[in-house]
Order: sequence, then structure tokens, then C-alpha cells
Amino acid sequence: MSSRTGFIKSPRNRSLFDFTNLDDALKLFDEMSQMRPLPSIVHFTKLLGAIVRMKHYTSAISLLNQMESSRMVEPNEYSLGILMNCYCHLNRVDLGFSVLGRTLKLGYEVNCVMLITLIRGFCIVDKIGQAVKLFNDMVTKGFRPDIVTCGTIINGFCKTGNARAAIELVEKMEERNWETNVIVYNMIIDGLCKDRLVAEAFQLFSEMIRKGISPTVVTYNSLIHGLCNSNQWKEATRLLNEMVNRNIKPNVQTFTILVDALCKEGKVTEAAEIVELMIQRGEEPNTVTYSALMDGYCLQSKIHEAKKIFDLMVTRGCAPNIHSYNILINGYCKKRRMAKAIRLFHEISQMGLVPNTVTYTTLMGGFCHAGKPLAAQQLLNEMQAHGQHPNLMTYSTLLDGLCKNQCLAEAMALFREMEESGLHPNIVVYNILIDGMCKAGNIKGAREFFYGLSSKRLQLDVHTYNIMINGLCKGGLLSEANMLLKKTEESGCSPNGITYNIIVQGFLRNNETLRAMQLLQEMVEKGFSADACTMTLLLNLSNNSGLDESVLEMLNKFL
Repeated sequence: MSSRTGFIKSPRNRSLFDFTNLDDALKLFDEMSQMRPLPSIVHFTKLLGAIVRMKHYTSAISLLNQMESSRMVEPNEYSLGILMNCYCHLNRVDLGFSVLGRTLKLGYEVNCVMLITLIRGFCIVDKIGQAVKLFNDMVTKGFRPDIVTCGTIINGFCKTGNARAAIELVEKMEERNWETNVIVYNMIIDGLCKDRLVAEAFQLFSEMIRKGISPTVVTYNSLIHGLCNSNQWKEATRLLNEMVNRNIKPNVQTFTILVDALCKEGKVTEAAEIVELMIQRGEEPNTVTYSALMDGYCLQSKIHEAKKIFDLMVTRGCAPNIHSYNILINGYCKKRRMAKAIRLFHEISQMGLVPNTVTYTTLMGGFCHAGKPLAAQQLLNEMQAHGQHPNLMTYSTLLDGLCKNQCLAEAMALFREMEESGLHPNIVVYNILIDGMCKAGNIKGAREFFYGLSSKRLQLDVHTYNIMINGLCKGGLLSEANMLLKKTEESGCSPNGITYNIIVQGFLRNNETLRAMQLLQEMVEKGFSADACTMTLLLNLSNNSGLDESVLEMLNKFL
């Protein structure tokens, strides 16, 4: 028998259950299982608790099942609580809830910890409604939830865009004299700002201060982020000064929020100045800060400047991540500088990073943009060989490139591969294929796809109708195009200016002048304007001396 038997029997020897290695814990479990008499459920529970602290939830469940099946010890409310906790951490709150039923069946009372565990479990899987119901049941039964549980519910509300419900919960907490703190308020303020309810966020901010709860840097970061997203730059600057006056030091996240917002507004020079200010103040920019600035330069097609920031980041000892590489690769791809993009792509693995779906999709888009769709297709094969799974965006990008480069057979083969992989094509994918077929002169195939969309329960948009109408016009099928225009209106998907310009041009090119004039009249009455192509066709038509006088009269109205 193990020399540790005596120690296990003594509940004071807690250090015996402190593990950093799963194998050691499993070894002790085996030793305990062979002891006669067996240690109590308390000791087994301590061991299981240690395994859970190491986040080996599956192993803990397996041991609990082994204990029950071999009837080593009877489960108690603590071991059942551990089982419930493990299931919830594994996103199987349904199984965790079934443990609640077992607890009652065994005659144990459901305790506050179990209910809190389930509430958190429901929040983890975004089932906020069920979490709230359980929370209300818990309060009705006389349990007082702790601030962490209330915070979990509040966080769940905010994550699902229901910050007002979170405010109501805080009000109830205060009515019942339950504890509230700055963390709770920060969650709601952040949620309101993300929902662009900045005025409500400031109202809650003022209320928080009035109640004697001091704001933190997290509070200010959320508010500054909200103001930046609302283009309230003066207010953001004022709040930054207020923050400093309160002796709350802006952190990396504060500056990064400003840098990112300025870059998205095209104010890259100002964003670069903030990065310089950070460095001067001894606040080192992080990967997120540098990446935001790089993205800003790329959005302005200043890839050389973006690369300089990338190099500065590396020089200052800040390791780039895959997002940093993706930004720069995207910048080079847009400039059709594929050699540079590929060089960066190979550098990723040298840095110990793994290219992700975004990396591959960006490069495929770059190859297609550069007129090399087959190279993009080869990259798809490489991506799959390295264990990366293409998503709808990947397939859409490659399909678009193949269609635009007139590789329709390859596009159709790729489409079938996508369907076989279990991905369901969306309307964007069908738009790409229908457009590709129309441009390749395969009107019959395009029509089959288009008229088959209704059976696939996909919502057709005006862009889909425009593509098909354009294809029919170019194929000389004007009557069908005209019928489709009416169907667009009947479907509730209103034709736009592009729709009318397409069909007017179709009739003009096919010398159906009178019908073109009628459609042009209808188009103007609906407030749409003729585009440059339509105007060119009308000007060319006006030089035709053989036109009917009524047509000439109508034509003069539009010229």
C-alpha cells in the first residue's frame, strides 16, 4: 500500500492535492482506488477539483463516471457540482442541466453554486434567455446571487446587444442593496457604446460617478471608443484630457482605440502622430497598435509606409502576428505586387506562425486580381493540404477570379467541390456564377441557376436581378428581360437606377427605340438618372435622321 495512505486520510494535507501535471493526479487516483478501506468522497472530490483547476474537464468527467460505474463511492452534491461545472466548461450546458435533475433525484438540495454554474454555462453558449430564467428562479427561491453571477448575466445582455436590460438588472440590484461595482458599470457602458448608444452610456457614466463609484481606464476607453465611432473627435479629446486630470493614465488600449479610429477615417497622419506621442510618453505600442496604423496606410494605398511601420514594429521588439502579415499581404495584393506578397507568405512559417484562412483567401484574391486564377486554385490545394478549411469567402473569391478570367469550366468544378464539402452557397456565390455564365454567353445555364434559386430558399437581391436582366439583354432576349423587370417589382425587390439603365441600353442596342424611350420616361419618373453609357447611346441615336418625330420629341426631353 502507498506510503501516502495516511496523508490522504488526513484532510489537513491539502498540498497533496496541488498538481501541475495531469499524469501525477491520475496516478494518485489509481492509488486511492486500490486503498482498502477507500478514502471518502471528500478526498476524491478534492482530487477531482485539482484536475478541474488544471482545466482537464474531460478527464474529470471520465473519472467521475468510473467512480460511479464501479460503485467506488456514492456521489454527493459536491461531486455532482464538479460534473456539472465540467459539462458547462465544455459548452454542454444541456448535460450540465441533466445533472441538476440527478441531484434532485438522489435527494440532495440544489445549492447556489450549482445554479450559478448553470447560469454561467448558459451565458457561455449565448443562451441568455435561459440564463435569465434560471437567474430569476434562483432569486425567487431566496438565493442571493453574488456580483460575479450578476456580472455574468449583465455581460450576456451586453454581448447580445441588450444593454438596456442590463441597466434594468443593475437598478434591481441596487433596490435590493446587492453589491455593484465599477466592473458591472464598465460592462454596460461598453455594451451601450458598441450599440452606438453613446448618449445613454454617458448618462450611466454620470450616474456611476454620482453614486461614488470611480471610473477606471477601462471606463474611459469604452467611452472614447464610442465617441470615435460616432466621429465625435472633439468630445473624445475632451474626455482624454478629463481622464488625465483625474490622474487616470491612458494605457496602450486608449491610444490604440484612437489610432484605429483615425485610420478608419483616413486620418493616418494624425494616427501616426499619436503613435509617436505614445513612444515619447514611454507607452510602448503593441502589435494591435502597429497593425491598425499599417491598415490605415494600406487603405490609402501607401504600402511603402505600411511596410516601414511593420519594420519599425519588429525593430522595437514587438513581434508581428498573423493579422499583421495579413494586412501587409493584402496591401501588396491590391497593388498586384505578388512577388512581395508571396515573400511575406513564406516568412510567416519562418516566424513560427501559421497562415490562416484569411491569409490564403487574400493571396488567392491577389492572384485573381493579377490575372492568375490557376495559381490561386493551386494555392487552394496547398491550403487544404496544410489542414486549413476554405470558407464561403475563400470559395467566393476564387470563383469570382475564375469567372472574371473566363475559366468557367474550372469555376463550375470548384462550385461542385464546395457543395460536396458541406458548405451551402449563398446569394453572393450564385451572383458570381450567374454573372460569369452570362458574360461567357451561356445564357441557358445562367437562366437555370437563376430560376432555380427560389427552390433553394435564398433571398434574391436587386443585384441578382440586374445580373440576369443584363445577361438577357446582351443575349437579345428583350421580352424576357422586360418580364423580369416586372417580376423584380412584384417580388418586393425594387429595381434601382442600375436596373433601368441596363434595360434601356439593351433596348437601344437592339434598335427597340420606342420601348427604350418609354422605359427611360418611367425611369426618370422614379427619380433615377441616365448613366454615361445610356447618355452616349442617346446622343448617338439623336444623330439618326430617320427617327420617328414622336421618338425625336421624347429624345429631346432627355438630352
